[in-house]
Amino acid sequence: LCVESAGPWLASLPDAAWEMVPPVRRAAAALDWHPEHGDRCNHLVFTSPGLDRDGLEQVLESCLLTDEEYAAGRDAWKHLPPAFDTLLEV
Repeated sequence: LCVESAGPWLASLPDAAWEMVPPVRRAAAALDWHPEHGDRCNHLVFTSPGLDRDGLEQVLESCLLTDEEYAAGRDAWKHLPPAFDTLLEV
């Protein structure tokens, strides 16, 4: 398993920090810019010979918020335990 960060979202940076980001990265962000979320998005890619698609689907579905968690809203989500800290060595 390999989990890597591609760096911060540009939307999370102060305007002055954008000058330190390569022009290609700024252009890529601008292509998919969302009015509310900016360039915030995640990409999951799974490649493996003999990939257990059903098992992978079950694991991914277990990551979804329950209806109750979703209804609790953003403020409550901030208090959920961090799921990836052990993978990212945070």
